[in-house]
Amino acid sequence: MSFSFRSVLSRLFVAEYNCIVCGKELHALNRYRLCELCYGLRFEVLGEKSCLKCGKMLLAEEEYCLDCQNHEKHFDRAVSAVTYTGAAIELVTGLKFHGKRYLAEPMAKWMTDRVLEFETAFDVVIPVPLHANRRKERGYNQSELLAETIAESLSLPLDLTSVVREKDTLASSSLEGGRKAREENMKGAFRLLSKENTAGKRVLIVDDVITTGTTSSCLAEVLKKGGAEKVYVVTFASTRENPPIQEGY
Repeated sequence: MSFSFRSVLSRLFVAEYNCIVCGKELHALNRYRLCELCYGLRFEVLGEKSCLKCGKMLLAEEEYCLDCQNHEKHFDRAVSAVTYTGAAIELVTGLKFHGKRYLAEPMAKWMTDRVLEFETAFDVVIPVPLHANRRKERGYNQSELLAETIAESLSLPLDLTSVVREKDTLASSSLEGGRKAREENMKGAFRLLSKENTAGKRVLIVDDVITTGTTSSCLAEVLKKGGAEKVYVVTFASTRENPPIQEGY
């Protein structure tokens, strides 16, 4: 058996018959490709106790997280399936950096189920664009892979051409200076090439993770300036809300 054929079989087996986190064989196929143990113990699933703007899990009995209370976001609302902890980090990094494209479909199905909780319909799906240099280096755009499944599941058009990322921004993890540094890094990152598919439309942005929301907000701003009626965001994971700084510490 050739190496390439074994590789294909291995990916098919992992994607469809084994838990995508622990690798254990699934007794029955399920939508997220997860065993009961991993689903129940290795993810922090997001639901009602989430910020009504950015979708992060709330630390207090509020409707909005402190960040959204104090900083403008240009998107109308964002939701995520899980918090960016534990197994969620493994899946995101596996898809994003280690070529595990087969993870995109089950992750996107989880995201689709969260999208259905929006009390609105959408007209078009747009993944966060990747700069040409980064795409060449990685070989694909992980947000685009997620968006393909979401668009198909919702029977919506997938728009890959209206917006481009013309600034090769630095990785957020490499930045120092918090929100201000992220905003400066993202300034002028996106450009709207055509308004045809987005003007007067309700747009759903797709990305893998939301942290401060700067990337999604910058993209939403460009789309709204181009005439988009509403812009929503769905990601697989969101980082936790930072606790408030206590006096004396």
